[in-house]
Amino acid sequence: MSEREREEMTASLHAVREAVRARSHPRPEPAFRARLREEFRTGRFSPRRFRPAPWIQRPQAWLPLAAGVLLAAGLVADRGPDWQVIGAHGDGRVLVGEASFGAGDVPALAAALRRGGRIRTQGSLTLELAASGVAAASFGPDCDVRLSAPPGRFLGRRLTCDLAGGDAYFTTGRDFRGAALEVTTPDVRARALGTSFAVLRHASGSCVCVMEGRVRVATIGDPAGEAVEVPQGMRRVVGTDRSGETLPILDDSVHRLHEQRAAALGWLER
Repeated sequence: MSEREREEMTASLHAVREAVRARSHPRPEPAFRARLREEFRTGRFSPRRFRPAPWIQRPQAWLPLAAGVLLAAGLVADRGPDWQVIGAHGDGRVLVGEASFGAGDVPALAAALRRGGRIRTQGSLTLELAASGVAAASFGPDCDVRLSAPPGRFLGRRLTCDLAGGDAYFTTGRDFRGAALEVTTPDVRARALGTSFAVLRHASGSCVCVMEGRVRVATIGDPAGEAVEVPQGMRRVVGTDRSGETLPILDDSVHRLHEQRAAALGWLER
C-alpha cells in the first residue's frame, strides 16, 4: 500500500469516527432503565413480547380460507337438481342399494334416490324419476340399473346409466342442452345429446329405440369401435354375439315414451 493510500484510509476512518461521535444519544426512558437494571441484578430477563399482526394483515392466513370458501360456493352453485320420484306403479319393491321400498314409500324412496345409485325393481313395479328441467328416467319391471346424479349446471355435464337388465326410458328437458346422456349395457354404449329413447336389455342382447333426436350406438368389444348413428323412428339391435342391425322402432317403446313425456312434462319444461 502506498503512502497516499494510507493517508486516504486514515482520513476516511477519521471521518467515520467523527460522524459516529456527532450522532445524538437520547437517554432511555426511566421505566426501561429501571427494568433493565432489575433484570441484570436478578438474572431473570423478561421474554420478548411479540404481538402478531391481525389475521387480516397476514395473507398467508386468510388466502387458503378464502380459496376454500370460493371452491365450496362454486361446487354448491354447480350442483344440478336432485332426482324426484314422480311415480311408482304396480306391485313389487324397489331396492336402492340394500334398502327396500314399497310403491307407497315415495318420500323415503325419493330421499334415497336424490343423487342416484343402484336401483333394482322387483315384481311388476315401474319406477318414474325426473330431475327438474333436465331429464326423466323410467325403469320397468325387473330392472337392474346404476344411475348417476343429474349433470351439473356448468361442469360435469354428463348423465350416465349402467343397465344390467330390464327396460329403461329417457327423455331430456330444456336445461339438458350442452350435456350428454350415456347408457351402457353389456352389449352397447348409447350416447345422446338431447332426445327421447329407450334401451332394452334382455338375455338375447340389447335394443336402442329412438323416438326423437339421434343416438350414437357403439357395440361393446367391437375392435373397430365405430358407433352407428340411429335416427328417430329407428332402433339398433345388437345381440350377445355382437351382431347388429338397424330396424324400425318398436311400437311398445313409442307408447311408453309418450307416456313418460306426458307424466314428466311439467318437470321437463320442454
